[in-house]
Amino acid sequence: MYLILKNIHHYTGMAVLIFVLLLTVVSFIYFLQKRTLSVQVRKISLTTLILTHIQVLIGIALLITYFSMSQISFKEIMPNAVMRRNYVEHPTSMVIVAILITIFNSKLKKVQNIKVWMLIVMALSLALVISMIPRVFWSTLLP
Repeated sequence: MYLILKNIHHYTGMAVLIFVLLLTVVSFIYFLQKRTLSVQVRKISLTTLILTHIQVLIGIALLITYFSMSQISFKEIMPNAVMRRNYVEHPTSMVIVAILITIFNSKLKKVQNIKVWMLIVMALSLALVISMIPRVFWSTLLP
């Protein structure tokens, strides 16, 4: 069960990365061209929102499963930089990304054009997603 969830989390994470990147680029283009928001942008935003929330829920399930299977406590995790990044910083950052994308999507429904602060929110969420991807993921992509 744990390995299945971990593989789903891995592939959903790739989709989240692609859609957050796509939404950030599209938002930036719409902001620069001062275009009115289209249905396609709203669909990309909603897809990003759904994928991000699914990813966070799977990640929380993995975290709960991991801690219920192992006998590791936070006293052992916090001094270890790798474990702290994987089991504290990564989940916290991804929850923040989900919150930012939820705010972006809710405000996107009410406006006609992308605002500067919305662009900053998307850039921040993209930066958080890229910075908190585990190093193992990058080593599988790059030879």
